[in-house]
Amino acid sequence: MKRAACLTGVFFGTACLAFGQSPLAITEAGLFWRAPEPAGLSGISYAGGDRYYAVNDSGGTLHPMTIKIDLATGAITGCVSHAAVALGGVDLEGVAYDPANGSVYTSDEADASIRQHAVTGEYLGALPVPANLKAFRNNFSLESLSMRGNGLELWTCNEEALNNATLGVDDGSLSSTTQGSLVRLTRFTRSNVRAPWACSGQWAYRTDPIRGNIVPGFSRSGVADLCALPDGTLLVLEREFSSNFIYAFKSRIYHVGIDGSTHVADINSLAGATFTPVEKMLLWDMNTAFANFEGICLGPRLDDGSRSLVLISDGDDEAVETLFALKLGGIDYENGAGTRRD
Repeated sequence: MKRAACLTGVFFGTACLAFGQSPLAITEAGLFWRAPEPAGLSGISYAGGDRYYAVNDSGGTLHPMTIKIDLATGAITGCVSHAAVALGGVDLEGVAYDPANGSVYTSDEADASIRQHAVTGEYLGALPVPANLKAFRNNFSLESLSMRGNGLELWTCNEEALNNATLGVDDGSLSSTTQGSLVRLTRFTRSNVRAPWACSGQWAYRTDPIRGNIVPGFSRSGVADLCALPDGTLLVLEREFSSNFIYAFKSRIYHVGIDGSTHVADINSLAGATFTPVEKMLLWDMNTAFANFEGICLGPRLDDGSRSLVLISDGDDEAVETLFALKLGGIDYENGAGTRRD
């Protein structure tokens, strides 16, 4: 596929959800073309100041990055990738930095595992991932990982519906042009930043249908990443690949909360079950052409009180390597961490 430098965006203004008191709004601060290497970066996490960590979906590596953001405009003004750190694993898709001990958690799509490493690479342990998340379809497993600012919640999600007859799990079909796919937002919690993690809940989330024309063997519409907000709600980054006039990726960001939705951890199969999925409200929708955005994270607080949002694209195959800066307004700094400049 031919590379394209044009991204066409549609901005949806202020959104207010029943579960939240503070409406959120996303505005665009600009695209930034980073160096073509390292490619294949599928997750990103903020570590304070201008420090970030990304992970590679084919090399099992962690990539420290310095990303400069203009605090007046929210635009990215520079990006430097530092020496890669070997972590192991096969298909690292999500990453969450833990400021309590300077470590990172990564989600591996190949085996639906979540592991902890020091940023220098040493293996520190693994989280107790629920058995139903092992019922993943190939290449539709754990794409996402995000830690709430207070350090007491860690969220992940499978990309599209679970299905494994041996494990007795059937959450329905993959996404189609008529309906989206049911996935499980999964939360881990700990009582303090030194305590062990435990899975504390799952909630059903339905992705959007594929809006464009099907590209056989390639089209999909699923959850690419999550971003935990200080008040306990989430931003969900959905990613679609389809065709209209050209093959193209489409990215959407939704604001979601679990209030009023059904806890589904004890429902083996969502297909045919009765439950209430989480409510979601669209904040941002963009045809991103050949930029395959797979990672999202909060950045620093900006001068106008909004919070920086950083998207990172996976540059595998014919996709391009970019960063995209957004501004998140209306964020609640009173609940959980998030008031510091860094």
